[in-house]
Amino acid sequence: MQNIIIFGASGNIGQQALQIIESNPNDFQITAVSIYHNVPTLINILEKHTTIRIVHLGDETQAILTAQYPNITFVTGETGINAMLAAFPTALVLNAISGFAGLYPTLQTLYGKNRTLLLANKESLVVAGDLINSLLTKNNNQLYPIDSEHCAIFQCLEQTNPCSEIILTASGGMFANKTLTDLKTIDEQQALQHPTWKMGQNITIDSSTMVNKGLEIIEAYHLFKTSKITVVLHPQAILHSAVQYADYSIIGQLSKPSMLQVLNYFLYYPTRKNSSFLKPLNFEELITLTFQKADLSRWKALQLAYRCLNENNSLAIAFNAANEELRSLFVVGKINFYQIVDYIEYFMDQIKPQKLVNYREIKELNDIIKRDIINYFSEK
Repeated sequence: MQNIIIFGASGNIGQQALQIIESNPNDFQITAVSIYHNVPTLINILEKHTTIRIVHLGDETQAILTAQYPNITFVTGETGINAMLAAFPTALVLNAISGFAGLYPTLQTLYGKNRTLLLANKESLVVAGDLINSLLTKNNNQLYPIDSEHCAIFQCLEQTNPCSEIILTASGGMFANKTLTDLKTIDEQQALQHPTWKMGQNITIDSSTMVNKGLEIIEAYHLFKTSKITVVLHPQAILHSAVQYADYSIIGQLSKPSMLQVLNYFLYYPTRKNSSFLKPLNFEELITLTFQKADLSRWKALQLAYRCLNENNSLAIAFNAANEELRSLFVVGKINFYQIVDYIEYFMDQIKPQKLVNYREIKELNDIIKRDIINYFSEK
């Protein structure tokens, strides 16, 4: 039986992982989880998974929970994350925390030896890809990407044949056919209605701006060690990505759009295991699949992402930090939807290209950028 630690157990990916784990009780047991502040969801998890021994919280509610669950240790902060990982050094780790907050658990996991990390936090690779790759090699760790596109690429790669190009598919969100002028009318409610995927608020907005695809470009660069990445719009989201080889053969991975497919694949990797949650493609009912190369003049977020494909990760840190802060400003009505990417470019242009090599340096720049954005808009 495989022990599992889940960071971000109350989020969308964490909840889907729990579905799979609960349907396979003889294969997995959860030993530790982290949530932010969703105590009702945590209590539901604890009632179902009596094997949990450590819980990481984002606030100071552990005193109340300690009395209710005397056999569980409740921890907070970076020291709490360290304690979780130290207590279960051989456990499989799923990092499903969204945003920059997921970087610390990623790095602390990989500072251990012989770890396997299922990484749903793409921001970790965006801001610290070189550091992560060095830790994977140094400490004999394995990292598997919990992302439909990168899981597809992983499955399509051939060990004996180097790829000549990665074809990264994108649905384009609900605004793919709108002009740049049309985007000036978009409000928050429209930006939260994704046509294909059911996701949280942040990633849905990022999909609409194509910032999420920009993050995935940088993620693919670090995962697969190539800058030859082409984004192709594919609104049906059936082909999850593909790899082209020197003879122009293209190998792609197709399935119904579901993160359960990705989680199930890597939880049991390298065995392919069926699950009641997974549904086959019905070729008799399959709609026409369409593809169109993404127009970089239309999608500035992709242009900005390509600028980040080098070892000077300060630009990628700026790209991610600015997006997180500006997305929040859009949600509260301080800026318009179409301004998000323009302001990301503006704040990226303020940053000197340089390589930051550890968590403290990366976090310091992340915090400086967010503070500068807050100050910039407070003066307007």
